[in-house]
Amino acid sequence: PISQLIGVFVASSFVKTRGGVGLNAATSIDSTQYFYNFPSNKTELWFALESERFQKPVFRQFEKEKAVVLEERKLRVDNDSVGQFLEQYLMKAFDEHPYRRPVIGFEQDIRGLTRADVMSFFRKYYRPENISFGIVGDTNVEEVKMLAEKYFGGFEVGEKTNRSIPEEPVQKQEKSVIMKLDSEPWYVEGYHVPAFGAPEYPALRLLEGVLSGGRTSRLFRSLVLDKRIALQASFSSGFPGDKYASLGLLFALPAPGKSLDAVRDELRAQIETLKREGVRPSELARIKRSLKVSYLNAFQSNETMAGFLCEFAAKTGDPKNAFRLLGALDEVKSEDVTNLARTIFVESNRTVGKIV
Repeated sequence: PISQLIGVFVASSFVKTRGGVGLNAATSIDSTQYFYNFPSNKTELWFALESERFQKPVFRQFEKEKAVVLEERKLRVDNDSVGQFLEQYLMKAFDEHPYRRPVIGFEQDIRGLTRADVMSFFRKYYRPENISFGIVGDTNVEEVKMLAEKYFGGFEVGEKTNRSIPEEPVQKQEKSVIMKLDSEPWYVEGYHVPAFGAPEYPALRLLEGVLSGGRTSRLFRSLVLDKRIALQASFSSGFPGDKYASLGLLFALPAPGKSLDAVRDELRAQIETLKREGVRPSELARIKRSLKVSYLNAFQSNETMAGFLCEFAAKTGDPKNAFRLLGALDEVKSEDVTNLARTIFVESNRTVGKIV
């Protein structure tokens, strides 16, 4: 096994001495990603290393890593006003879906976690059908396929599990979360929006651009530049994730001396104008160009391209949907964006959040 060659605790140094850079991992609410760059002549070594990571893991330094996670939670949530607010906000906005729970977990759950819990989780979810590999660069497709079969052909499935994600029920009335914290005042309105792979997703991304796609967008121009009642104003979809139906957030950070009510009123005025008058064709064309450029920028490096393709594989089942999205954006009409806004931005679909 490759682990016998590189010894204990030195995998990072081993990768670096073979030309690897950027070795890291990250966990979002939708997935965990492992990534690094390797010279193209080390493709087989990459397969050897990754096959042992996923098929023969050894969970060393468990207590040390648990302490790191507890400290990270303390830093990002318990001792951070915005972190505290967002945790409570999601618990209010979602009734059933797991998006209501924090990615890092609650303190009592982390403290109670055992090595056996981690092993059980790994066997359930780190299975061949749940993993997507993205390999981008100066590679030979046939060689990659051969190496994949050599190193992962015997990847045994884990424990059978009936994984069922509860669907969030339709929200019937406005909710609110108001917290008095040691922080700048915040104003947030969250609306339930379609998932990443939904037919309405291209229109949702364009709606996001109309409202907060740069300095010429409606919210920034009105609240920040013209009326000067906010330091920041935006609308962003996909909170806290977007594999499943999630939240689109209207957000404003009031300017000094300006009230939360003032930014609330102007945010809603802009939304009502959009719903009433619609999106101008010239405005939509500009947003389409900008959004397509931002997507194409993801293909400027091997690392971002691999991540982008893996994201589409994990969320939609097909990495080629990354390219189909560009065509789907072209098909969206002004009335599609306007109708989506009229569907989303209604009082019964709204969760208001304030830090006062």
